[in-house]
Amino acid sequence: MGEFLVFIKKMKNHILSKKNNDLILNIDSKTLSKHLKPNSIDFVVFSPPYWNLRNYNYDGQIGYKQKYEDYLNDMVLVVKECEKVLKDGRFMAINIGTVVSKDGMRFVSGDFVREFLKVGFIFRKDVIWHKPRGTTKWQRGGTQFSQNPYPLMFNTNINHEYILIFQKGNLKDKINTELTPKFNRSFIRKMAYSVWDIRPVNSPKIDEKHVAPYPEELPKRLIQLYTFPGEIVLDPFAGCGTTGKVSKMLGRSSVLIDMSKEYCKLIEKKLSETEFNSDTEDIYTPISAIDDAKEKLEISKKEYEKRLKEYHKLTKTDQKKLF
Repeated sequence: MGEFLVFIKKMKNHILSKKNNDLILNIDSKTLSKHLKPNSIDFVVFSPPYWNLRNYNYDGQIGYKQKYEDYLNDMVLVVKECEKVLKDGRFMAINIGTVVSKDGMRFVSGDFVREFLKVGFIFRKDVIWHKPRGTTKWQRGGTQFSQNPYPLMFNTNINHEYILIFQKGNLKDKINTELTPKFNRSFIRKMAYSVWDIRPVNSPKIDEKHVAPYPEELPKRLIQLYTFPGEIVLDPFAGCGTTGKVSKMLGRSSVLIDMSKEYCKLIEKKLSETEFNSDTEDIYTPISAIDDAKEKLEISKKEYEKRLKEYHKLTKTDQKKLF
């Protein structure tokens, strides 16, 4: 436990829980660097508050009844703090959707990319989170179009969001492929396409006691892709604690930030009911298979060198006969 808490700057009463290498902080994410040391986090993943769409029922929240410019400015402040505590070369993933307003749609993900590039992040990838048909509630756009099914009146039932992947600089040290297990074929096939079909949480207030949780499968995939077991995952908008739960199930530690004391209590309860390293999904090629492949490669290499020597010997013999 002592090793895990080494990166914390100050131990004050805002720390609600520090059990099993999971840390819950009831603070404002715009002050992250006052509490965590620089370059101490291995991966950042979060779904920020929607702009002017959800009331999370606590003071000082980002998004609710804010001007859009103020919302973006606050998000930039949070991302600047994330950049300070994230290790060089490591990644940050953000799940965000497009927002409809009376003045037109706000392509929030595009604005995020533009603003976070100014912070210093490199924009690496975007993935579309597709919510399969029948798994989402019928939304206002679809209802409007069904009631006005005429040309020029087209509207949609939005069933996708974006996952934006950013990197802080470049990796200084290359991965040691001799010691690092490889993902297996099944996992690669699931991840390889830029559209992920993931069911949303259908009854958030009942299932998660939160107005806008994301499904466990979403942070699970990202944590598997961008961390190693034992590393530290940060969620600056932890909400009901989905990121923390998944991190713990995958054998990672987590730092979970939320301004709501009620949500922090909910997170603590959820983590207390989660077993460390309990996820049993097999995503790696067995080490024995890697060793077998290396052995076969070594045999093939020796056989190639043997045949090459024979070829050179025969070639030299043929050349002598010519003269």
